[in-house]
Amino acid sequence: MNKSIRYKLLAYMTISILVFAALLLGANTFFAEKYYVKHNKNILIKTTKEIVQIISNLESTSDFQMEDVVYSLNRLEKNIGGSLTIGKMAGPLYYPIYRDIKGMPSKALIVSPFVELGKGNEAFNKKKYISKAMGDTLKSVEVYDKNSFFVITKDPSLRIDTLRYQTRLENDIMILIWIPMAEISESALVSNRFTAIVALVTILITGLWTLYISDKFTRPIKQINATAKRMAELDFSQTLDIASEDEIGQLSQSINFLTHKLKVTIGELNQKNQQLERDIDKGKKIDTMRREFVSNVSHELKTPIFLIQGYAEGLKNNVVTDQEKRSFYCDVIMEEAEKMDAIVKDLLNLSQIESGNMDLNKCDFNIEQLIEDVTKKLEPIFKEKDINIDTKIAVSKMVNGDAIRIEQVIVNYLNNAINHVDSSKKIKVTAEEQNNKVRVSVFNSGQSIPEELLERIWISFYKIDKARTRSYGGTGLGLAIVKAIQQAHGNKYGVFNTEDGVLFWFDIDIGV
Repeated sequence: MNKSIRYKLLAYMTISILVFAALLLGANTFFAEKYYVKHNKNILIKTTKEIVQIISNLESTSDFQMEDVVYSLNRLEKNIGGSLTIGKMAGPLYYPIYRDIKGMPSKALIVSPFVELGKGNEAFNKKKYISKAMGDTLKSVEVYDKNSFFVITKDPSLRIDTLRYQTRLENDIMILIWIPMAEISESALVSNRFTAIVALVTILITGLWTLYISDKFTRPIKQINATAKRMAELDFSQTLDIASEDEIGQLSQSINFLTHKLKVTIGELNQKNQQLERDIDKGKKIDTMRREFVSNVSHELKTPIFLIQGYAEGLKNNVVTDQEKRSFYCDVIMEEAEKMDAIVKDLLNLSQIESGNMDLNKCDFNIEQLIEDVTKKLEPIFKEKDINIDTKIAVSKMVNGDAIRIEQVIVNYLNNAINHVDSSKKIKVTAEEQNNKVRVSVFNSGQSIPEELLERIWISFYKIDKARTRSYGGTGLGLAIVKAIQQAHGNKYGVFNTEDGVLFWFDIDIGV
């Protein structure tokens, strides 16, 4: 379509302007110099008339030497860019004025520059006479009237072609004016060059304008073509914006209607397909989580179940008869059952939070009071393990959140600190405002966490030192519960190592 309309139109217009430019350049090449010659002939005639006015009242040779006369003639000579000679056929020259070695006007005669027209009034005879008189230097001659003629001839002294005009006045004074033909030829050449440049610029502008016009004509068709291709690729996002009332405009409206209907229909199909894919992905994810969950729970419950089973079988088979040992067996069974109960409770708690079924009961509360209540509850453990607990609360504002869940976060952080504190026995709880939030931090002295494990400790059942975790009965779910609670609140949490320990932190919203 582009080649059959747009580029054909461009070709037709370009060929037309090339033909026009060629005609213009040819006419300028063949006729410009003749035009300039004719124009300069008119200038010479006009100048001659001005000269006649200047010298009409002059009667003697000395009159021609007056300063104002010489100035006027000199000015005319410079205006035409040529030379002026006034005199008589056989007498002295009146202009230009020749001076002797003393600077005085000289009456010396020079060879006359004038050409006698000959006898008779016939122009043919005058031409023949002039041609014979001027010889080989003559290139063309034109008799203007019975006393005047034009010639183009080569100047014998300057060796340049000149255009000359000679006329005889009634008092037999001869006037000869000539100008170099080089200026005429140069003007014609400049005109030719200018015409060529104009032709090139015209061709360029016409080409660009033709491209613009042809593009304007073919743009609607190209838009329809592009839209049809998009529709073939099931892309219905583009509509046609053609504001014409002809057949192309009606066609664009029909295509827009078809595009809309297809877009709606295929959009509905895509939504259903995406929902199906999400359901399949969700099912796969749930299945993967279920397998991981079963694997982790089985691993965590395997040891207490094994111990309970072993000690229960020992009691059943009367392996021990001593009452003290039987009591020990019973204590082990109860302790492992409590661990299993703790794991199950934490799993149920984590599952409820991660599933999104937990409703947060947000309210404003005093974070300082909450931290104080939690540390009092854990005070027996601090005393039992001889841990030095220090609190520093620099918050005067109320905070907003689910107080029960925030308490759970603090308890999990403190339990984690109790289980990992070193021989320095230092735990520090702080709260301060940061970036329009309240940040609560729990520090414990002890061994640093390897940097590559700082992100993994938030995963359910992940334990850095499984043997040590087993010794204090950890489930590996505490930090995972912290993560779930903070994500439910939309707040940040984290951990980093210090010079002498580890610091866990979390953010809470400031109350209204």
